[in-house]
Amino acid sequence: MGRFSDSVKREIRRFGQSRILVTAAIIIPVTMTVLYVLMFRQGTVHDLPVAVYDGDRTELSRQLVRMVDATPAAQVALHVESIEQGRQSMVQGLTNALIVIPEGLQADVLSGQGRAQVSAQISGARILNSGLLKRDITTVFQAFNIGVETQLLGAKGIPASQGYAMAYPIAFEKHVLFNPYGSYAYYLLPGLLFLALIITVSTVTVYAVGSELKNGTAAEWIATAGGSITRALAAKLAPYVLLFTLLSLLMNTLLYRFLGMPFHGREAIILVLGNLFVILAYMAIGVILVAVSANMRFSLSVAGGVATASLSFCGLTFPQIGMYPAIAALSKLFPFTYFIDLFIEQSLRGAPPARSLGDLAAMGVFVLAMAALVPRLKKVAMNPQYYGKD
Repeated sequence: MGRFSDSVKREIRRFGQSRILVTAAIIIPVTMTVLYVLMFRQGTVHDLPVAVYDGDRTELSRQLVRMVDATPAAQVALHVESIEQGRQSMVQGLTNALIVIPEGLQADVLSGQGRAQVSAQISGARILNSGLLKRDITTVFQAFNIGVETQLLGAKGIPASQGYAMAYPIAFEKHVLFNPYGSYAYYLLPGLLFLALIITVSTVTVYAVGSELKNGTAAEWIATAGGSITRALAAKLAPYVLLFTLLSLLMNTLLYRFLGMPFHGREAIILVLGNLFVILAYMAIGVILVAVSANMRFSLSVAGGVATASLSFCGLTFPQIGMYPAIAALSKLFPFTYFIDLFIEQSLRGAPPARSLGDLAAMGVFVLAMAALVPRLKKVAMNPQYYGKD
């Protein structure tokens, strides 16, 4: 235990004396966490600017415009004099959609001949914005149609309740589970927060281990641990495991306490273990890269690239079911894929804890792979020919 304690103290001294490590392991991830939380604090997108061309200029058309403006996603920011002017506002990025109300709308509605038509032109340049606007504008048109039909039936002497039933004969109830408000803070923010964490974990681990080779102190590092590479590596990583675990708990605290993200899981310890295992998995990748390449600069580049690519392959931004089978299989080589699966299951879905044991085991495989390369790391660390390289 004395050798291990000496090695841990040595690592803490090295950490405190390195501005790079302090900046990379504490200042940058904490700053990024605060920025991401503030960015997603609102949760959902509101009041996207839309343009309206009202060729009818009647009470009915004005009512439709007010209904569009009252939706969460849309805000009528521009009344245009022509359809072309409205399209140009979208081209210039001033608006995200154009509502076209043709002349004679009210007359067509009152005639009861079903010739009235209102159109919406929605910019698809930003998928998120277009999706929200399409949802809300469609809902408005459906409600507007039902209201108009009910009023027309009322003019024929049919009571409002009966008229509504005739205009809307089949009731439809929609229940969105797990994320009913469509908050991007519930699923996208955790992915970004923990992406920043695993990038930090990977690069800091590579630097902490690789700098022993670069500075020619690897032999001293192992000697302090009594000649045991296992003890030396465990002592080197232990302070960082503690530090990054605390950072992950800070992220969870901000998500669940500050932003009010719901937690439907049965056992919070599973989520905490998920945080720990993904940290250990990306530490393992960093150690493996140093052991195999014996080059800190190369290992930093690969580690940063692998960690960054994890977000693309994990299925959070684009579902794995839509990927080519080979790409979907490749995603299994990233520990982040299993972490996101565990996080969603335990946090949002409230799945049984046993459901996530496979994800924990999959992340543990990366640690076992690192253990298999520990002898290679000792061979590199004890060979002076690898010292002094970037």
